[in-house]
Amino acid sequence: MTEQPTFFITGTGTDVGKTFVAKLLVYGWYCNYWKPVQTGIESDCGDTFTVTHYPIGKWNTLVFPPRYELQKPLSPLAAMEYESNDNNKDIKLEDFQIPDGSNKAPLIIEGAGGVYVPITKKLEITTDLITHLIESTTRPFYVIVVADSGLGTLNHSLLTWEHLKQKVSKKNLLGCILNGKANKNNRQLLEQYGINIITEVPICDNLEMCIQVIEKLPSLEYVINKY
Repeated sequence: MTEQPTFFITGTGTDVGKTFVAKLLVYGWYCNYWKPVQTGIESDCGDTFTVTHYPIGKWNTLVFPPRYELQKPLSPLAAMEYESNDNNKDIKLEDFQIPDGSNKAPLIIEGAGGVYVPITKKLEITTDLITHLIESTTRPFYVIVVADSGLGTLNHSLLTWEHLKQKVSKKNLLGCILNGKANKNNRQLLEQYGINIITEVPICDNLEMCIQVIEKLPSLEYVINKY
């Protein structure tokens, strides 16, 4: 059996629509879903719940539970300090492996925040987790950056992309998805700097809009072949 691809979704920062885009891809590309580290569960149901309990379409996604769930809405490194029931909690990159049984469909992995979010007490960051996962699997592995489409995205997106180019092989960098009101100038400038814009998605206020966006998504096969 041909191994199914894995897509790691990261962002240019907090609240750029990473979970929303992950959800669109889960139901538009018929993917399974995994969030390796979830923080902030004291005040939020978590991204796994958001992606899977409000389905868009009839795809019955297979969900893999987070390896770590932390109470405080902070970076994993900072949130570890507040785990009162386990003062010795110590996240290590070796704790993370592509879930068994996930190869029956493409897999969406959603990271915590952006590429420089601290994860371990060794000060390893999201990018280190990405490279660890790439090295620990034989599956095709692609990184997708989610960015806001509006003012400020050029700096954030270009810095994120340049960092990834330094740390991750070019063959693993798929491109960027812009989230928000379409901005032709920003898209063109990002493309001039060599970033593949996979698609642009608007903010959706209701299920009907989400379904319309999914119907317009480029197919998984098209995106990979174009890449």
